[in-house]
Amino acid sequence: MMRNYLAILVFGLLSSEVLAQSAAQLLAEKLNAHQRFSAEFQQYTLGDGSSREELSRGRMWIEHPDKVRWETTEPFEQLIVGDGDNLWIYDPDLEQATRRSLNQEYAFTPASVLGASQAELEQRFIISQIEAAGSDLLFELRPKESESAEFERLRMLFDSRALSEILIEDSLGQRSLIMLQNLSFPPQIDPQRFTFEPPPGTDLIEANVD
Repeated sequence: MMRNYLAILVFGLLSSEVLAQSAAQLLAEKLNAHQRFSAEFQQYTLGDGSSREELSRGRMWIEHPDKVRWETTEPFEQLIVGDGDNLWIYDPDLEQATRRSLNQEYAFTPASVLGASQAELEQRFIISQIEAAGSDLLFELRPKESESAEFERLRMLFDSRALSEILIEDSLGQRSLIMLQNLSFPPQIDPQRFTFEPPPGTDLIEANVD
């Protein structure tokens, strides 16, 4: 009887490992189609009962592995640019720019997930696939090194065409929902989109720059 129990337990553990590998492989395949893309976004903060609050809008550009441009246009302007070496955050209203080094910590940000390979995903995250409606695919990622991560839980929803939603939950339980629309997959993106030079008179803050 004990042998049968151990066999079932071992089989269960192996099955869980296979399922995790399959989820990581399937997610990597979906993300492989998003190595270079642009999309409009709407971002919400989710309150109690998943009510949507604090809407912001804008457009994003992503290019593997570490270039990103995130332009928020409503309700106020903000620009985030990852140029491959540094991450810039610019607030025109405050005339302030912050520069952070794209060091190892960047590996645990939501933006880095979009350009990650299967090996990188498996190294950094516990990945599971969650049942979704119709032909949609829903994945959940939890960082293996939570103290280095900017999120506690990340969910990515793919419809039949492309990535459509990203849900981010931090260590305090605060949740943000990013909904993507009008995705495009250009053969190339103007390199100037991934550069930033603080305008004259901007207050520059250096944060963890190597």
